[in-house]
Amino acid sequence: MHRLIIYRNLLEDDVIKKVQNFLKHLKKYEGKNNYKLQDEYSYIASKLLQFGVEKNINSSLWKEYIYDLMLQDENIFSLFCEKEKNININKNIIIALKRDLAIIKEYLNIDWNEIAYKIGLEPVPFLNSKENDIDIDEMINKLADYYYKNGCGIMGKYKAFRWENGLKGIENPDPIRLKDLIGYEEQKKILIENTESFLNGKKANNVLLFGDRGTGKSSSVKALLNEYAHKGLRLIELAKHQLVDFNKVISLIKNRSQYFIIFMDDLSFEEFEIEYKYMKALIEGGVEKKPDNVLIYATSNRRHLIKETWKDRDETQGEVHISDSVQEKISLADRFGISITFTSPNQEEYLKIVEELAKNYNLNIPREELRRKALQWEMYYNGRSGRSAKQFIDYMLGR
Repeated sequence: MHRLIIYRNLLEDDVIKKVQNFLKHLKKYEGKNNYKLQDEYSYIASKLLQFGVEKNINSSLWKEYIYDLMLQDENIFSLFCEKEKNININKNIIIALKRDLAIIKEYLNIDWNEIAYKIGLEPVPFLNSKENDIDIDEMINKLADYYYKNGCGIMGKYKAFRWENGLKGIENPDPIRLKDLIGYEEQKKILIENTESFLNGKKANNVLLFGDRGTGKSSSVKALLNEYAHKGLRLIELAKHQLVDFNKVISLIKNRSQYFIIFMDDLSFEEFEIEYKYMKALIEGGVEKKPDNVLIYATSNRRHLIKETWKDRDETQGEVHISDSVQEKISLADRFGISITFTSPNQEEYLKIVEELAKNYNLNIPREELRRKALQWEMYYNGRSGRSAKQFIDYMLGR
């Protein structure tokens, strides 16, 4: 495997390292003192079994494990195919690729049953992956097609990320869909149209979703990911204190084929916080142009994002140009091309949300009783909102 050129990242995988070490010891095996080999074989089998359980694969785990590593690998070939069809691949890449696949084919053909017998173990049948009919040209086409449709590396494996001194994939993002969000049809329509323009390579705007708590602002953005991830949409969650790292984030994604929404949830600034100055520059771009595959979507309970006080308008506080100070604070929200307002529902809208949710969750309760209890809930607890309606339905389902 140390002969690999394009797929050299496979050498960094722990299981591959163990197999390399195992084969080296096996080569020196003389038919005695096989305890160490049995231990190494069993360790490899345990890791591959764990992989099979996680991926819901029951056979040929060795082959499937290597294929999985290759599909997730980020290399010169996979990055090229991620952006365009494989018909124009550099011929030197193809030469190196065919050489790599011939090496990998040797590994796919390892007969783990034969090895088990040789070192005095009963074979574990789920490991074996002996194959003799792998066509390398066909394999190249399948890999290229996969990378083009799904991306490669971390971008192929995950659809949502957070920033922790680097992009960290989120294993289980919120599965909410747009159909789960009852009401706010006009708001969703604006958001969908802007996002679809973005994914179609057309001009699109950064978006500010603001309004009352619990009205579905954050859920609407998360739902977009679940609707359009198959079209290349990715979501990166960024907190306001991480704005200083924005350019680092951009440097990692600007040349990728996917479309990225930088998601800033519950965004607001106190008057003493200066991060909003970074935000202004980021939205409109500094000297370096913001990539076409990046948009910023932010949610906030504040229309103007930055806390204002009456002191800001008090001419006795020493500010010579009061209006300039006020304009600086309220101008941040204006930098977003689209602002969408989410207001708390009135009583009938709230009850409609409750009824729709009850229907979706098969909550069998007379309509009048449902409405009466829903009104009691909003008076005693969190008021009228989509979130409150969902909490009420969860309460009723749990009884």
